[in-house]
Amino acid sequence: MKKRYSIIAILFTVTALMSGCVSQAKYNDLLLKQQRCQDELTFMTSENQKCQDVKKDLTNQLNTLKAEVEQLQNDTMRLYRKARSAEREYEKSKQDYDELLQNFTDVSSTNQSTINDLLGNLDKYKDELTVKEKMLAMQQDSLARSRAELALKEQRISEMQNILAQNEAEMKALKDKVSNALKGFEGSGLNVHEKDGKVYVSMDDKLLFASGSWTINEQGLQAIQNLAKVLENEPEISVLIEGHTDNVPYRGSGQIKDNWDLSVMRATSVVKALLQSGNIAPTRLSASGRSEYLPLDENNTPEARAKNRRTEIILTPNLDQLFQLIQNK
Repeated sequence: MKKRYSIIAILFTVTALMSGCVSQAKYNDLLLKQQRCQDELTFMTSENQKCQDVKKDLTNQLNTLKAEVEQLQNDTMRLYRKARSAEREYEKSKQDYDELLQNFTDVSSTNQSTINDLLGNLDKYKDELTVKEKMLAMQQDSLARSRAELALKEQRISEMQNILAQNEAEMKALKDKVSNALKGFEGSGLNVHEKDGKVYVSMDDKLLFASGSWTINEQGLQAIQNLAKVLENEPEISVLIEGHTDNVPYRGSGQIKDNWDLSVMRATSVVKALLQSGNIAPTRLSASGRSEYLPLDENNTPEARAKNRRTEIILTPNLDQLFQLIQNK
């Protein structure tokens, strides 16, 4: 464009020169026009340079924008591919989710039924547990009472054992006393022994009575007198006299009719002899006839019959304290 303006200015000048002589006014006017054209050319050249610069900037911006557009297109394509892949994954995930949801729904339905059953059973178990807890409480109360009763019984048993042990010791001591008092008669049909917490003084028939008689002879009376001295010092001891016969029928006459009568009369004779021989309370004594029905030897021989004809003096300790404990159980 600058070149074009230069050519125009030159042509204008040449034309003016070819026209020959011109007036000064026209020349000045032409110079002024030339100057204007020159200024305009300079301005246009400057504007052209600005436009070129602007064009260059715009071209650079355009190239930058094209590169950005291309990058955006590439990014868009990449994002599109990612979006498609994400859509496919989403569809797959949604399908899996729907399947899981359906499975969960099915399982939940089944589980809910199971849970309802369990809750029903739980309520049932709770009721049963409540009943069992009440029963357990009752059993614990019963157990506590039983333990208390057991402790009381154990205490009473211990007291009974102490009483029995004391009685046993006392009866052993009593047996020793009786044995010492009757020591001279042991070879004459007299035997002292302890059984079931009692002391038995067993006297053969020949030591006390003549055959068929209930009168105590002198030797037997001496033995009874020795025993009476021991019993005087044992006020708590009860005395039972039992008369025993053999199985030979009684052949006597008078007030004695049979072995029952004879066994009773002999026991009564011993009771009276004890009362006459010592200071013994009658309430401590009792007489019993057992006839032939508690034999020591059941053989039907002279030796057996002799052994069965006997009088037993049974010394029994006072067990009132023990009976009181038993009654208070």
